[in-house]
Amino acid sequence: MTNPNWQPCVADLDQILQQYPQPLQALAERQTPALVLRNAYNPEHCTGLMRRFAERGYFSRETVGVASQLSGGPYLDLGTSLGRLGADPEAFFAHAEQTHALFAHLFDGFDDPVQTMYKALAKLVLDKQVHTACEPDGRRYGPAIFRIYHGQEGHKAHYDSVARRSKKSEYAVARFEHQFAAVLCLQSAEPDGEPFIYDCYADDEIETLLRAGEFESYAQAQKIARTQVLLEPGDLYFFYTENIHAVPPVARDSPRVVLAFFCAMAADRDEIFVWS
Repeated sequence: MTNPNWQPCVADLDQILQQYPQPLQALAERQTPALVLRNAYNPEHCTGLMRRFAERGYFSRETVGVASQLSGGPYLDLGTSLGRLGADPEAFFAHAEQTHALFAHLFDGFDDPVQTMYKALAKLVLDKQVHTACEPDGRRYGPAIFRIYHGQEGHKAHYDSVARRSKKSEYAVARFEHQFAAVLCLQSAEPDGEPFIYDCYADDEIETLLRAGEFESYAQAQKIARTQVLLEPGDLYFFYTENIHAVPPVARDSPRVVLAFFCAMAADRDEIFVWS
């Protein structure tokens, strides 16, 4: 169901701050489903990076297991995923250090898209320090991750929360009140393949429906509003990951490629943790 009041805020950073003095809190309170920054990253650099990735084989499943930073599944990841590797902390943090080493040179000749995202987040939270998540002993998480969707790959309706969904309480990122995500489009999908965000928080009842695969029919019956975030290369958006969201699986002529990270905030913390 569409709802004229449940629409992304599409604006530049200054305009967002004028409308929402505390933008991340506005997302957590569902005042808006997403904050969208058009052309946050140079689209020509998106094209250049996609060419570099294709030349290195990062779009090919055949490289999985050959390139240490490329992991497979229903989609390909270039970077370190807490969701995929977090069951083994030693392996996770070792992999994250490899990602830091790779990203130190991966963008040579182009603007650094990871820093573009970090700087945008920092402007949205002027009263807090933004940095890559780390454990008290100094072990670093991955700074961000490229996600590559082929064919009809996507994500079914779900929510993301290290504390509530993944229940990885041993990790420092689980000790924050709210979790968000930032997504930078490097190569877009057809319109039907871009993400949906629902005006629905993941409480216990919704969790049961998600596990049973019944959320979509429930949302339709209850007329729960949703909005689709339409992206072009270079567009960046932020959203609250504890709202239900989905990436529809549609036929794609070319891979959908995004650079993403999670970030966490708490009212009593003066820092924002970022990880992938």
